[in-house]
Amino acid sequence: MFAPVYKVKLHKQRLTTLLKHRQKLLQQGVFSLARFSVIDNQLLNHLYTLSDLKSDAPTDYFAGKSLTQVSELTWQALCELALNNDEHSDIYRVVACDLFYSPVSDITAHFNNLRNTQQLAHFELLQHHRDHWQLNGLKALRTSILEGKEQPPEVVKKIVFSQPLTISESHAAILHEDFNIAFATLVNSYCAGHEDVSDKLFKVFAKTADELQKAQLLALAGLLNDSRWYEPCALFCKANPDHCLFVLSHFVYKQALPLVMDLMAVAVTQQSAYAAWLTLTDRPLAKAEKMSVVSDNSEVKPQSGINLDDAEHARQAFAMQKGEQLLMGISFSKANSVQKLEKLAGSIVQRVIAPHFEHSIACALFHVQQSASQWQSLLSEKAEGDHAA
Repeated sequence: MFAPVYKVKLHKQRLTTLLKHRQKLLQQGVFSLARFSVIDNQLLNHLYTLSDLKSDAPTDYFAGKSLTQVSELTWQALCELALNNDEHSDIYRVVACDLFYSPVSDITAHFNNLRNTQQLAHFELLQHHRDHWQLNGLKALRTSILEGKEQPPEVVKKIVFSQPLTISESHAAILHEDFNIAFATLVNSYCAGHEDVSDKLFKVFAKTADELQKAQLLALAGLLNDSRWYEPCALFCKANPDHCLFVLSHFVYKQALPLVMDLMAVAVTQQSAYAAWLTLTDRPLAKAEKMSVVSDNSEVKPQSGINLDDAEHARQAFAMQKGEQLLMGISFSKANSVQKLEKLAGSIVQRVIAPHFEHSIACALFHVQQSASQWQSLLSEKAEGDHAA
């Protein structure tokens, strides 16, 4: 009589562990697609089992429904179910990504209906299907948002300003006091391949004081191959070492490696810069003699130094390989990034490859982490399309 309960306990423990592993993996920004696929598949397997044993389970994730029944719901019903069980939002995101393959048939009409009924919070889940980013006829809404007459959820602002914009709309959005609007517009410009993205980015960066927002802007700058950003990046990382790894990991151009190396020579940024170095190069470095680090309370603590001569040798070796960009030790160029990075997944990989896709999909890839199956499907479709062309 205890066997079912014992099994439920094991499945629940394993589910909790897998969710933690998945979150930790996503935070890395770059990782193996194969490993990601294993975690996502195991997550779904445990969810199916727990939902089938719900009468014995200590946690009901789907309001009395089995996962099979949930997968047969409409998007509307799924979103309503998720909003009523927001403590399991991470699980509903997995379900939306991997079990709801077909998008809403007319997403623009659905969007307008949700707007009229004040249910735009549904887009917290709807955003996880790339086709839901393809909205039409929203110029009046963008004007209303820019003028402060409407304040939709942040996710909606991102999607609304990820559509093709007029020059005047883009200018007004980039200068807008709402950072989410300005950043979404900058990403829009990056995904569209505009040549003046860096100049626009400098304008927003100059008037932004929030350190998290500055980190987001610098991460975007790292994808642009503009050496003018190296000094602002170095200054920011030294002042905000907690954001150093995130920012530097986006500086995927080989000519930025000296920036990473310089920050590996600074005590306060050494470990974060080295972690970014590994993300970019996948090349561990020899250790140098120990150096001293002075903490905030003036205590002196020994810390292992990084052998920068070894780093320079590695940098020169990478420079000799074809391709101007580098991620996980893989040299690639804009032209072959999809093929070269096909075995990797993660937010940084998506952001590097995003401009190769149709515009609204590209914006979705920049902002929203795809599941393993979604990313594999996208890469396969891209490969088939390129082959047919």
